[in-house]
Amino acid sequence: MHNERPLILFIRMLWYPYRRIRNLFYQKAFNTKKLCVGDNSILRGTQNIFIGYNVNLGNQTWIDAINSGEIRIGNNVSFSQNVHVASVCKVIIGDGCLIGSDVLITDHDHSFDHNELSVLPKERPLIVKGETILGKNIWLGDNAKILSGVNLGDNVIVAANSVVTKSFPTNTVLAGAPAKIIRHIP
Repeated sequence: MHNERPLILFIRMLWYPYRRIRNLFYQKAFNTKKLCVGDNSILRGTQNIFIGYNVNLGNQTWIDAINSGEIRIGNNVSFSQNVHVASVCKVIIGDGCLIGSDVLITDHDHSFDHNELSVLPKERPLIVKGETILGKNIWLGDNAKILSGVNLGDNVIVAANSVVTKSFPTNTVLAGAPAKIIRHIP
């Protein structure tokens, strides 16, 4: 037991250079600076993913640009862990956004038309209501869900566990499932 600490220190000593090299690779691949990608993250469809400067993607981030879907992440954006961003059309996350843990941001859903109920959900057609666009300086609390066709103005705060199904203007605080305005920010 008394040898555990040196072993942990040795593993950390090996791990940190690996993380640094991996992040340098991501910076080069996305033509950006100060990009930090957390452990066990998945980025698929990278040719359609655009990431700004000084972006932190937490552990287990899953960014998925499906087919010709496009994802744009602005400058100075920070994701916590387990964030899932998926697009078959377009998802834009503006500068300065703070995204909490276990958040979903998407521009599509699987069809649940009664004619398609005999088909496995993963094989049903994807339905897009429109682009999903988050303005600047948005704060999404833990476990928030931003669904297809939603446009949020600048300086919006979305409370934890909220489900945003429609668009909202700038300088508002949203909460609930479905989300509604609970306060205006002066």
